[in-house]
Amino acid sequence: MKGTNHPMRYKYKVRELGKELAEDMEAMSLKKLRRKLDHKKEYAIEYTNKHNHFIMTTIKGIESR
Repeated sequence: MKGTNHPMRYKYKVRELGKELAEDMEAMSLKKLRRKLDHKKEYAIEYTNKHNHFIMTTIKGIESR
């Protein structure tokens, strides 16, 4: 979407492992999403990447310095 005033964002479906409730979150990248998550917990993440491939993965948050 060249020429628009809003940045490209990805939509992630985030679910804490062991729980049923999924939350929709937005971030510029998976790395920036991880900074928003609790580093002590694991999460199941679903999203579509820039190559239009559907990705399902399990990650932990990044501990802030």
